[in-house]
Amino acid sequence: MQKELADEKLILAKIANGDQLAFGILFNFYRNKVYGYALAILQEDAAAEEIVQDVFIKLWVKRTHLVQIENFGGFLRTTARNETLNALKKATVEQRNILKAHQGTSDVDLATENEIQFKETKKLLESAIEKLSPQQKLIYRLCHIDGLKQTDVANKLNLSPLTVKTHLRDAVKSIKNFLIAQDQIKVIPLLLFFIK
Repeated sequence: MQKELADEKLILAKIANGDQLAFGILFNFYRNKVYGYALAILQEDAAAEEIVQDVFIKLWVKRTHLVQIENFGGFLRTTARNETLNALKKATVEQRNILKAHQGTSDVDLATENEIQFKETKKLLESAIEKLSPQQKLIYRLCHIDGLKQTDVANKLNLSPLTVKTHLRDAVKSIKNFLIAQDQIKVIPLLLFFIK
């Protein structure tokens, strides 16, 4: 499977000028990646399809800015992640509101609980990253937090692309194992989008 869209910069430039055919090419190339990520997190086909629509509508609305994006793959991952996490947060709030109606819990209690849960999850992921070797940690952060392509990381660190890929694979495996050991299996789908 092709990892990058051929002539991506040219296609983005055409989309920025309102070319719907070019947008269709972009959509067809990336839709399954966005769908797969959203489905892994939301576990619901209709919700994942909605994320695909939301992401690509947002891209079309902001199309004039597409030519300024240096790393479209990283930008798309971030957009898909944000839309998916927003949908997950919204679903969680709706679920808790239903529970609250039955249990009499206040909005303040729910907001505090959500904030605590978010901070704990973030802290747990940071702990997993900190347990990586220095090289794995650096490569993981450059690829998955800074959004650089593996080839760019290889050039930046003067390493072979295969070395970067191996370190990244081992880092993700270590993070998964750490989360499993901590009984935090629900966090693992967040990583699936970044392994490819």
